[in-house]
Amino acid sequence: MEFPAALIIILSIDRVSRRYPWAGSNLVAWAACLASVIIPDDLQWLRVTVACLGQMGVTLAYEMVCLVNAELYPTFIRNLGVLVCSSMCDIGGIITPFLVYWLTEVWHELPLVVFAVIGSVAGGLVLLLPETRGKTLPETIDEVENMRRYGAGSPT
Repeated sequence: MEFPAALIIILSIDRVSRRYPWAGSNLVAWAACLASVIIPDDLQWLRVTVACLGQMGVTLAYEMVCLVNAELYPTFIRNLGVLVCSSMCDIGGIITPFLVYWLTEVWHELPLVVFAVIGSVAGGLVLLLPETRGKTLPETIDEVENMRRYGAGSPT
């Protein structure tokens, strides 16, 4: 599902926006997690299809983090911001298998519910970020603070 996800990003990131595909991909992952909980075990083909769609949503969201992350920081701390965000993604990847193991001890479908809640919250929070499509990269902290106020960019 990585190839269709990359294709969707290539086709949408400069045409639509950055926030809406990112939020949509989080919501696709959310819907796939919740659908996987309620789909009966005898419909294995449907569970696999929904899991593939969820994987595509997660791949889209992760790739969007990598692309948009650098556009949100001013020049003098951009490398540090990208490093911290990338490190948090790596820490999440390390913690997730342990979290899944512990949550399945409680209820087999609980990890899907937890990841669905995280995906829905992430999808909503992404919409609070400023739109960076077609805007120059910020140089100072003042420009970053004004991105949201003036719609991503310095006031005109």
